[in-house]
Amino acid sequence: ATVPLTFPSHSSIFTGLIPPHHGVRDNGGFFLDESKTTLAERLKAAGYATGAFVAAWVLESRWGLAQGFDKYSDKFDLSQYKVLSLGTVQKKGDEVMSDALAWLDTVRDRKFFAWVHLYDPHSPYDPPEPYRSRYRGQPYVGEIAYADSVVGRLLEWLRQQRLMDRTLIVVTGDHGESLGDHGESTHAYFIYDATTHVPLIVRTPWGLRGRSRTQTSSVDILPTILDLVGLPPQPEIDGRSLARAIVDPSAELGHVAYSETYFPRYHFGWQHLQGLRSGRYQFVEAPTPELYDIEKDPGETTNIYKAFSKRAQDLRTAMQALVRTGEAVVPERQAMDPETLQRLAALGYVGSVANVDPNQVLPDPKDKINIFGLINAAKAAGADDRTQEAITKMREVLRQDPGIMDAHLTLGNWLAKSHQPEEAIESFKRALALKADDEVAMLNLANAYRNRGKTDDALAALEIFKGALKLNPRNPQAWYQLATLYLDLGQTTSAQDTFRQAIKANPKMGAAYNALGAIAFNQGRGEEAEELVRKALDLEPETQAGRFNLARILEARGDVPAAEALYREELESHPDHGRARFNLAQLLRQRGDRRSYLDELRLGVEKAPSFGACYFFLAREELTAGRLDEAASLSLKGLEADKGSEVAPLGHYVLADVYGRQGQPAKAQEEVEKAKRLEAVLRSHPRPAV
Repeated sequence: ATVPLTFPSHSSIFTGLIPPHHGVRDNGGFFLDESKTTLAERLKAAGYATGAFVAAWVLESRWGLAQGFDKYSDKFDLSQYKVLSLGTVQKKGDEVMSDALAWLDTVRDRKFFAWVHLYDPHSPYDPPEPYRSRYRGQPYVGEIAYADSVVGRLLEWLRQQRLMDRTLIVVTGDHGESLGDHGESTHAYFIYDATTHVPLIVRTPWGLRGRSRTQTSSVDILPTILDLVGLPPQPEIDGRSLARAIVDPSAELGHVAYSETYFPRYHFGWQHLQGLRSGRYQFVEAPTPELYDIEKDPGETTNIYKAFSKRAQDLRTAMQALVRTGEAVVPERQAMDPETLQRLAALGYVGSVANVDPNQVLPDPKDKINIFGLINAAKAAGADDRTQEAITKMREVLRQDPGIMDAHLTLGNWLAKSHQPEEAIESFKRALALKADDEVAMLNLANAYRNRGKTDDALAALEIFKGALKLNPRNPQAWYQLATLYLDLGQTTSAQDTFRQAIKANPKMGAAYNALGAIAFNQGRGEEAEELVRKALDLEPETQAGRFNLARILEARGDVPAAEALYREELESHPDHGRARFNLAQLLRQRGDRRSYLDELRLGVEKAPSFGACYFFLAREELTAGRLDEAASLSLKGLEADKGSEVAPLGHYVLADVYGRQGQPAKAQEEVEKAKRLEAVLRSHPRPAV
């Protein structure tokens, strides 16, 4: 495997290029450029039906791997997860395979190319039954056995359809797992065989059998498939066909395999690693370079670099020549859209990294493995809601290495979560001292100021961020986030200007057009609003809140059936969109469908627990029915979730009514006063809705 990470590795499989040539160096922040030709594009051009079925969100179509696929099945329902993490945002293998087989049924009489991606042998290891019990104490092995059974479903389908005699099957892995080797628990950090040596099984219809020990690389898969199906080779790629070794397993091809990981650099500010595998020898370029004899030392425990420096230098020269061949792509992140950044941050895949000279030699990851282990332990504690333990561990990380920007940022988030706002602010400031234009740290700092009631400080932070962005204006995601916070702080004019900056940086950013459309609608410019929102949906059909905003526009125009349909479409894609749920409920109430109205309010409380309006209106219904305790409970929960929206006063009024009926006039009056104070604030500082 070229990289022990999912997306970069698949980019090599599908392009036949090593990462320096296809440009994808990490999960998140990198995109496979449309100029790269994929295996799916070649096969589609040759008349094949093409379908992809992926099990992990990090392979979603937006990253660029959908090129050439007629169908790319990558829809993930994130609303079902209370806590997003790398392991949770996935599909079980059987779900992916069922989707794939349903599509294959529609193309079985044609030439087809199917990519079926299984993600199950990935941390955390949690195999389903009976594999959990069968491999008790060995969950990773259980996951592999389960994945094997899923592959068996595909093979059985091919047999039943009598397609085995004309189908080429390739099974491979994108990376392995260290499982504790070299101090690494999973993957991404090192490029030893534990995470780069993967299986490659090629099953032809021609009865060829045998195991080849020749060196291969995942970049060889594309040219091999093209060769075996009789298509011309893809020019200017790094991979070479393995057909000779398939026909004659004893043939020695003399190939080499390049691998790299930029994960330590991007996430922690430590040195990236590059390596070359040539038969029995593995070379790793690092501040302390490494050479291993895999035949004698398969665990790569004895570094023989000094004793065999000539052989190591030959491999280094060959590696450098391979990287220089072809069009090199600078390993810099590109800007992401706002929804992507939010999801990636939740997945733990986005590291915030200080800008450093790519030629600068940074600390060797080998020397930082103990700190890396402590970071993972801290994040594990945070994921389990052991926040104080997580804070303590991350503070120890920073005591040992204060230059890890990601650690300062993560610590700040935990401090904010544990109601230590001033300390959180200090952590975000330290993060920004390492990377002054980091959008996540700056926006978290501004949010922390705002939540403390320090609006002037928040605006000052944003102005600093705006100045930093002007030095590097090609960051649409940062402009978008900046605009959103301006809007939240009531700075509508600044928000509009900044959304336009986002569009200037990325003319295809549907989310920014959608936001401008929402502002136009709120300001009474209906036709302009519709034009902007429709443009957003044309550019990005899945733009979050796009259908919601179009529904609001059509509802205001009196086209209620179209508005209702759009609210439902929005909720189908985003079940946790509380405002869309609430608006749909109101439409149902207005047409007299009381049961459906109440059902939508209850769904709003369940699916969008941070949106207060559904609580308050449901509480009012309970109050009308005389169920005072339930009315009070809903109002209190709503106010806990939503202390200051335009409907929050209703929560206080319902409580006042409850207390009045319960003979508590003082508490009732207190709630009335809270409602009136909030109404006065909202009149003087109305909150725009986007």
